[in-house]
Amino acid sequence: MKDDSDENFRIAVRDSRLVDPRPTFENLAANTGLSYEEVVHFALVRYAGSGAEALLAVEPAALSELIAARRAGDWDKVGALIDWLEAGLESKEWR
Repeated sequence: MKDDSDENFRIAVRDSRLVDPRPTFENLAANTGLSYEEVVHFALVRYAGSGAEALLAVEPAALSELIAARRAGDWDKVGALIDWLEAGLESKEWR
């Protein structure tokens, strides 16, 4: 039997179809004054820019950014990150 190193990725992609990310991106776009397309493009660029690390990451990037902003005393960035995270919670699909 051939070892299938991509099986877990294919399963994760299939399982991701159970979640609709559109409401989160729509809320984020509305909250930032950007278009839906701009926000989706940014998310894809950010993911693709992370390369293979994005597939293996365990620590949430948003949490790392939030901790770094707090340590730097950048309260505007802390607030902006919290607003960004909250936009995902506003989705009726999420709750």
